[in-house]
Amino acid sequence: MAGVILKDVWKIYKGNVEVVKNVSIEIKDKEFLVLVGPSGCGKTTALRMIAGLEDITRGEIYIGDRKVNGVSPKDRDIAMVFQNYALYPHMNVYDNMAFGLKLRKNSKEVIEKRVQEAAELLGISHLLKRKPAELSGGQRQRVAMGRAIVREPQVFLMDEPLSNLDAKLRVQMRAELQKLHQRLGITTIYVTHDQTEAMTLGDRIVVFNGGVIQQADTPLEIYKKPANKFVAGFIGSPAMNFFDLKLVAKDSNLYLEGDKFQLRIPGEFSSQLESYINKEVIFGIRPEDIYDWEFARDPYEDASAIASVDVTEPMGSEIYVYLSIGKYSANARIDASSSVKVGKEIKIFFDMNKMHLFDKDIDKSLLVREA
Repeated sequence: MAGVILKDVWKIYKGNVEVVKNVSIEIKDKEFLVLVGPSGCGKTTALRMIAGLEDITRGEIYIGDRKVNGVSPKDRDIAMVFQNYALYPHMNVYDNMAFGLKLRKNSKEVIEKRVQEAAELLGISHLLKRKPAELSGGQRQRVAMGRAIVREPQVFLMDEPLSNLDAKLRVQMRAELQKLHQRLGITTIYVTHDQTEAMTLGDRIVVFNGGVIQQADTPLEIYKKPANKFVAGFIGSPAMNFFDLKLVAKDSNLYLEGDKFQLRIPGEFSSQLESYINKEVIFGIRPEDIYDWEFARDPYEDASAIASVDVTEPMGSEIYVYLSIGKYSANARIDASSSVKVGKEIKIFFDMNKMHLFDKDIDKSLLVREA
């Protein structure tokens, strides 16, 4: 196995179009790293540069101890799984999986052994004589995975491999990928635009936007301590709520003033915010941290507001509620027992210990939380 290192990597197309900008990251041996971000953010280009399918404009890429700038894809000891599976339609499953090994002049015995082992691992032994057209989407994805596994590469590269599957099958395949990684322990770099996939699969997540790494950390750290508003809004479902509020000092406390409400900031954060007093900041709070007052633990008045209920979405275990709070809109995930009704008002409580604050001019978090 091997780690992967990107050092100051750039990709610039004609016309000075910067797609990947000064990307540096170290992927550890056996790590499952997820590159996540919106369409066009540079994550797939970064993956293709690691694979050798895109030239590097500037910078260095290492696989293991070997610098691979200029090394052809077939000589990088990587295996790539594509979004569209890229199976040969005229070959059966066995031949699709064996094709790369035949090109490398492996013996028939080695090919047979590796294909059979991978097929058994993926639960597709009974499909080896079928053609791709006779398979479901999930089965085709397993064949594509099998073709990569038989190569016994140093690194797996996966470009949105689950995006063509239906929602239920995607959940199932995510679990299968986790099991597979635990068994094989091969360094894996996985690209997706789906933040749920990123959160559930990755040992670490790298959030991209505009060709730049916004944050790289464990899923939980990124969720709890987003580095900026972009990361906070991208990771989490439903998305974080944002309000433009003024920070003011009153009676030895700091408050966020909004339209028809004010929210007291916990004292532990006061010293970090002194330079922002009497300035507008961006207040962020996740839907699960907004409560129906009746179901909140230890609510207090100066972290509350009266909201109008615009839409409700009962989810069984909870209710998604879309609210109007003065001139602001917000969504909340509240207790399923709440008597909330569309067109009625509801008193809500903000858990201010879970709040996030961001600079309006420079996209950065204003709060440093303890580990």
